[in-house]
Amino acid sequence: MDLTKHTRREFIRLSGLVAAGITIAACTREQAKEQVEEAVVKEEATVAEVQATAVPEEAEVAGKYRESPMLAERVAKGELPPVDERLPEEPLVIQPYESIGQYGGVLAIGGPGSNLYDYEANHVFGWANWLRISPDATQGVPHALKDWEVSSDFTEITCYMRKGMKWSDGAPLTTADIQFWYDDILLNTELTPVPGTYFRPGGEIMELTVVDDYTFKLKFAQPHPSFVLVNMAHLYGFWDNQTFVPAHYLKQFHIKYNPDAGKLAEEAGFDFWYQNFGQKNTRSQNMDRPSLNSFVPVRDSPSVSTLERNPYYHAVDPEGNQLPYIDEITNDKVSDLSVFDAKVVGGNYDFAGHQMRILYYATYSEGAADSNAHIKLWQSGKGGEVVYNVNMNWPDDEIREVFSDDRFRQALSLSLNRADINSVIYFGNASETQMTVIPASRHYRPEFAQAYAEFDLNRANALLDEMGLEWNAAHTHRLWPVSKKPIIIAWDLVETETPKGPITELVTEYWKAVGIEIQWKSITRTLLTQKILANEEPMSLWHGDETADTLFLRRPKFFAPLDGDESCWGGLWGRWYNTKGEQGEEPPQMIKDLYTWMDEYNLTDSNEPARKVLESQAEHIWTIGAIGNAPHPLFCRNTLKNVNETGGFWTWDTLWTFPECPEQWYFEQ
Repeated sequence: MDLTKHTRREFIRLSGLVAAGITIAACTREQAKEQVEEAVVKEEATVAEVQATAVPEEAEVAGKYRESPMLAERVAKGELPPVDERLPEEPLVIQPYESIGQYGGVLAIGGPGSNLYDYEANHVFGWANWLRISPDATQGVPHALKDWEVSSDFTEITCYMRKGMKWSDGAPLTTADIQFWYDDILLNTELTPVPGTYFRPGGEIMELTVVDDYTFKLKFAQPHPSFVLVNMAHLYGFWDNQTFVPAHYLKQFHIKYNPDAGKLAEEAGFDFWYQNFGQKNTRSQNMDRPSLNSFVPVRDSPSVSTLERNPYYHAVDPEGNQLPYIDEITNDKVSDLSVFDAKVVGGNYDFAGHQMRILYYATYSEGAADSNAHIKLWQSGKGGEVVYNVNMNWPDDEIREVFSDDRFRQALSLSLNRADINSVIYFGNASETQMTVIPASRHYRPEFAQAYAEFDLNRANALLDEMGLEWNAAHTHRLWPVSKKPIIIAWDLVETETPKGPITELVTEYWKAVGIEIQWKSITRTLLTQKILANEEPMSLWHGDETADTLFLRRPKFFAPLDGDESCWGGLWGRWYNTKGEQGEEPPQMIKDLYTWMDEYNLTDSNEPARKVLESQAEHIWTIGAIGNAPHPLFCRNTLKNVNETGGFWTWDTLWTFPECPEQWYFEQ
């Protein structure tokens, strides 16, 4: 046994909890592995089973609507109208995962973050998007909208709102809110200098037609099949939960409706009215903004935010009980991951998930057992837990030529010992896969997942030899082909969401074995964004999300190069594409082909262009995937019910718990 290597890996696995001051119980690596494997088997369920239990259903509600005692008291005091008057005529009916719930309780959650709605609160309070994402991440289902119709040519969508639905302050939600958003926010150049491409397919802004108080139509200049799943069910494009905006509240800050909006901005410390308007319309910065979410904020501090049930929330269970069941949420905002881990293990939360790491499964489980809780395992929903990119637009011609050679990226992929990563990091429960879509996607093919994914040092070395990358005399490094300097790549990463640092520790070893040295350090995302956009990173990594059908090829930072901070493999090409050739650098034809196929997919939603993109990734390895489809641990109090044991996917693609309807969670009294 290589004791040095073994010690290094144990350090990778355990150092985070040691740093946090967490006592690691006497649990061998094999015992931890067995615990995870047993949990995976115990909690395994098919997507169909999950969908059958978690999809919201439209159904007749028998009897009078009922409400929580907390709200009934306010009704008795005259502070609220009766529940029947607060609900829409046709409320959304959500089928509970296990059973009809009980009212009451305070849900303690926590996670890394700093603002009102950061991380954990986002996963629990419930987005009031136009639609909801189905648990298998393949379609939209009713939510704030009662129904919708899409024309056969994908150029028109008719949307049907819920008559009588109200904002959290009791004001009605109608098409007047949509009209205000369209006319006075989307088309206002001071508020929206450049509307997102999802609102202007074909280069023309979509048209809004208001039919009546509860019906509106959107018309696009060209087919736009992704709008339903990406923008209406996911919130992509409607950032900061602005899928609906409260016109009755926001007009007071808009210069069109209030000539004194500039004075209000000055009093608030802004130079211009639109700056103040933006702040007032940002839910994470303004507690007073009316909401449609299941929970609304009532108190906020640098360390804790508190949210209470929305008395006007538009959903009920099959027995007519207004949701949510839980009265209140306290969101503990933790800036340090080690402190967060310590709090999870100490049982400070009723539910936690964001930034929990499978490496610490055994310790999490022991802490949970001492706190009347348990650890659930959901799928990560990521085609790659960590994916690596080399910068094919790097300014140095010698380095750029090497990075742009398929054989270099193929060799790096072949030299990854994915079985070792799976064993060390995921206890054998992840997929040893190349970067591609997740198996639940309609575009998944096993051959794409297996492309250059085997561990084959002989083949990797042969490819590097074929490129003319010679070894130095000491046989420690390959040499750049012209300068003959050792190949050492210094770059930066952000450690978030998946075990990026621990996996990269292992990858450093693997690539050193074929003569490629990487030197990396952790930095903040703010700094990384600046460096990538300035083309100052020769290499990058991120987690391989946007691999479910919700977001696949809608913003393909991994499968086609785009200009952004999550991938650096062709940023200048992406800028060329985004600006229609006005900026950036014109790409070679094979990259233009990726853009062509991506555009075709977004016009037609057909399988053929998607297949071509994934075949190209499998052939060229534009992005190097290390491992994928891993289990993700969630801490859950045993008394917290209706939380799916297997869940769907813990990922941005599904907005984490969103398909699982967290408003139907409840505490067993």
